[in-house]
Amino acid sequence: MVVVQDHNGRMKPFNTLTSEVLRKVSRKERLHDQTADQVFLGMMVYPQYWAEVPLIKTSREEAIQKLIPSEGKLVAYNDFFKPDYILKEQVRTAYNMEPKYRGTFEKEIIKIDERVNICNLVFTGRLLRIFPTEDPNSTTWSSPGEIHHLNQLTGTSTFAGNYFNRYSDAVEFSNKSANWQVPDEMIGELSNYQHTHGHSILPSESKIKYEIVLNKMNIFSRLGKMYGLLGLVILIMFFALVFNPKIGYKWPIRIAFGTLSICFALHLIGLGLRWYVSGRAPWSNGYESMIYIAFTTMLAGLIFSRKSLGGMAATAILAATILMVAGLSWLDPEITPLVPVLKSYWLTIHVSLEAGSYGFLMLAAIIGILNLLLIMFANHKNRPRIKRVVQEMSYISEMTMIGGLFMISIGTYLGGVWANESWGRYWGWDAKETWALVTILVYAFILHMRFIPGLRSIYAFNVASLFGLASVMMTYFGVNYYLSGLHSYAAGDPAPIPPFVFYTVAILFLISILAFLRNRQLKVFA
Repeated sequence: MVVVQDHNGRMKPFNTLTSEVLRKVSRKERLHDQTADQVFLGMMVYPQYWAEVPLIKTSREEAIQKLIPSEGKLVAYNDFFKPDYILKEQVRTAYNMEPKYRGTFEKEIIKIDERVNICNLVFTGRLLRIFPTEDPNSTTWSSPGEIHHLNQLTGTSTFAGNYFNRYSDAVEFSNKSANWQVPDEMIGELSNYQHTHGHSILPSESKIKYEIVLNKMNIFSRLGKMYGLLGLVILIMFFALVFNPKIGYKWPIRIAFGTLSICFALHLIGLGLRWYVSGRAPWSNGYESMIYIAFTTMLAGLIFSRKSLGGMAATAILAATILMVAGLSWLDPEITPLVPVLKSYWLTIHVSLEAGSYGFLMLAAIIGILNLLLIMFANHKNRPRIKRVVQEMSYISEMTMIGGLFMISIGTYLGGVWANESWGRYWGWDAKETWALVTILVYAFILHMRFIPGLRSIYAFNVASLFGLASVMMTYFGVNYYLSGLHSYAAGDPAPIPPFVFYTVAILFLISILAFLRNRQLKVFA
């Protein structure tokens, strides 16, 4: 198995590097019916051919299209050079601007320029750092392009310097003869060379094997689809049972719980594999925290909603939505090294509690939406049945909310202890600290609303549980991606707020108003 070293110094399988490159360049897992490995090797062995193949993703925005005319979303590398680099002025302007002043156009130009540069590194053989140096004190590996350039300067000939030319010739011959014995033998030679000269920093064979398994499984993307399908089916069964009580609950609940438990076990395996491969808790960046929050959402659902079809439907739909968001282009699934401040056992304790609480609190909000929808569809005939179901779901929502509030409170307290170790103070009103406290106060208020006359109805509780989620969203997304502070290491590039967010908020307000009017008309809940 061939190991490569990335720009951060991390050692990983060749398959991981090729998958990351194809995702960054094309935003795809496969391209033109070829795997990421095949595309990457093709670009290195046949650069003239692949420079004409559409593979670089661009935006369909009008301003981008004027600069880079294309029929589809993918553009060939050579199309950017006619004959000079067509984005040269725009890239210079974008990089000369302060990040906070860059608009959507400038950010997109920078992303496209990065994709073009990655392709250039692949074509020239400078991205594939596969050759360890013979110096035992050096931990930096070299690429075929760097070795070739060094050999030209020194006039020397080495295994590493000759390897890629020999391998390219072998691949061309094998393409014609359909006999891949020689390239396979050369891969074995390279693997032996790496073990001989770079064994001190090579990961174990089991780690390499399981990272390849994790890549092939693509488990979190597939789980998102499975959760979504199961959530839709369970939701249909839930509404069918609410409005047609002749159908029994027993077997639908057992089937739903069983299938979700299997998916949860797969989710746990995926997190465990990522933890083992990376050597740290898998919740240290935006992508990892999202897949972990989806996991705690399922945990909360299976604990508190195991006898409620509606609760399990809400759980599956929420987990699917979170994993879908994790798969968006602005969250990178790449395993990255930890920044120094995160290299602590507190990462496992503090972050697991904080991020884990979001899954519990989000589940309470989704149950709130379902309850408001049920109240909307209430009538004189089904009013007693709707009331019973909504009460049951509200109790589940309250239990998940208590669990989430407990976790975020303890997590915030322990975060102060970690802050004292890292920064020499327990509390500094950093943006993340402030909004964590706001979230605690918001949910403490919601749980105590029943002691306030006029706010003690189940309708009011469900509305509050729904819109209380805004504090969670601000604590997680708002602080991480839009505000600056000591927790900025967790942020990615500022992501634009998608238009659907505003539409969603408007729809939720409309649902709340319609449910309020129906509740006042039928007196479902006093």
